[in-house]
Amino acid sequence: MEINSKCKCVDLDLLNPNEFYGHFVFTALEKSEGTTLGNVLRRTLLSNLYGFRIVGVRIAGIKSEFASLEGVREDLFEIMLNLKELVILNYNIMDPTCYGRLKAYGPAIITAASLQLPNNIKILNPSNHLLTISDKSLIELEIKIEAGKSYVLAKDQKLEGASDFIPIDSSFAPISKVNWYLKSLPHYIEKNNEELHLEIYTNGTLLPHQALLQARTVIGYMLSTIKVMEFPCFESYQKRKSDKQNLTNSQISTEESNYNCKDNGIVKYSSIKNNMSLDHINETIKNTNKLENSSLYSLGLSTRIIKALKKVNINFTQDLIQYPLSDLIGIPGLGIKSVEEIKKKLNKFYQLSKNE
Repeated sequence: MEINSKCKCVDLDLLNPNEFYGHFVFTALEKSEGTTLGNVLRRTLLSNLYGFRIVGVRIAGIKSEFASLEGVREDLFEIMLNLKELVILNYNIMDPTCYGRLKAYGPAIITAASLQLPNNIKILNPSNHLLTISDKSLIELEIKIEAGKSYVLAKDQKLEGASDFIPIDSSFAPISKVNWYLKSLPHYIEKNNEELHLEIYTNGTLLPHQALLQARTVIGYMLSTIKVMEFPCFESYQKRKSDKQNLTNSQISTEESNYNCKDNGIVKYSSIKNNMSLDHINETIKNTNKLENSSLYSLGLSTRIIKALKKVNINFTQDLIQYPLSDLIGIPGLGIKSVEEIKKKLNKFYQLSKNE
């Protein structure tokens, strides 16, 4: 039966000039689908949507972030933190890189509104403080704005072009917070008794419903890029399994050449001497029949070995005869000496010569 989930916006609000809030409800969800959908959407919204931020700054006469600025009250680190807080909206998403400039004489209090930016760039918090010039000094700086996603540390910024740009930590994500929770519905309301509530907070560069649509597109794109699915580990496992089976069969064949099983009361042992008397052969057959119908204690094995064999359901001598000899070493509690003791006891009852 085809189930079409629905998504509806139940609340949309402007909390402040730089923060939008949207509340969405996904209905017609089967049990556990809401948890899966909520986790995927939250991670995608927070980590995979693109935004624009300042990634670097250069100031005339300054070559390092440790240098001091003459006539400026703030140090360079504080100025970089102020630039990091600017929320930037780019109306032309086809232009992922652009520059802004500032030229100011003191004394003055400089805010983000003093930056000269391209026409397609807008700062949504222009009143944010940048720096304070305490005397008649001249300050010239240039900022570099790029598109990106998630959070990028200054040391990971890849600034191309001029080498005198000082990198800045950049939080590109246009989403500031995402919450989700599940609400169970009574069965008489809807057969699919679960709905997902998703709350999205943006920084003002995107509306909540735009962010949700972008997240849906990103999720579909990430899955669509998986064109080929290869399973070399499975093929390797199958090959190892086949090789192990072939090795086991080879070992069993080798063992069977020395320990041939009885067929219709006639013992067929390749190692029985040709000059063995008929009475001796009949005695061997009698011992074999008695052996196969008796318990493990009749072999004269130690109690420790018998306990280890019983843990894998080898309770009678017949079970031990049918168990692959090559697999005995793999039984917990049995070592090489224990396996040799078992073979020695079987040799005694089957009158085998040791050809190994």
